[in-house]
Amino acid sequence: MIRTLDAADTDELVRLLSESRRYNLYMLGNLHKLGFGADFCQFWGDFADAPDGQGELRAVLNRYMTGWVVYGQPASDWRELAAVMEAHPAGATRVQDNPGGVASFLPYLQRYLVEHVSEEELMALNDADFRPAPVPPGYAVRRATVADLDGLTALYADAGDMTRSRASVERPLFDTRIWVATEKDEICAAALTNAETSGMGMVGGVYTLPAWRGCGLSQAVCTALCADLLGEGMQPVLYWDNPAAGAVYRKLGFHADGVWRSAWLAAV
Repeated sequence: MIRTLDAADTDELVRLLSESRRYNLYMLGNLHKLGFGADFCQFWGDFADAPDGQGELRAVLNRYMTGWVVYGQPASDWRELAAVMEAHPAGATRVQDNPGGVASFLPYLQRYLVEHVSEEELMALNDADFRPAPVPPGYAVRRATVADLDGLTALYADAGDMTRSRASVERPLFDTRIWVATEKDEICAAALTNAETSGMGMVGGVYTLPAWRGCGLSQAVCTALCADLLGEGMQPVLYWDNPAAGAVYRKLGFHADGVWRSAWLAAV
């Protein structure tokens, strides 16, 4: 049985998602920050059949705008979960394809074509392995505030795969955190967390403007962001597909921890 989840399902939802906390970080972060009240973020659960109608939660589907995440046990009703996603009026442009109980969620889709699949290395950082990088001379590194919104919007406006809208830059300023590197008050590099829970933070948006590359600024902002997370008892995790980025993360002490798979979709 599949139904919309609400606050009464929180404990069981956390229990299921905690089976694979790193892969479910976005869902745990959405639950932590937004709960069940946001119209752009919804949760559905698949419950095992039981005579009393109170079967165990065995799968969860989460929508954040037009992005979707699914996770469940092998016996989950994957086809019906896909049907819920495909019938939603918001549509779907991307799905995180790390479903746990099956190798891939994509074969269950009927109304969407898969345009592109990325497989990126998932990495995690332990406090004991952290090797901080220094801030290069002439630069300052600090946590961003709302006063930096214009500068951050400009930074990410033409950032290739890292490009973000103003709203997408504003959200982590309020919901998670952004660290920036500046030269004479101009923002030239940044790193942020896309999702956070009480024990983990998903690092992303690591970007340096072309004119400042090669100065060590990506390492510097990542160092500051990771130190901030570790200082609060949160483990930094991330995924990457750029070899230069992977080299930066390994220098800081990150270790490989799996494969992160995402798929971009187009309606049939």
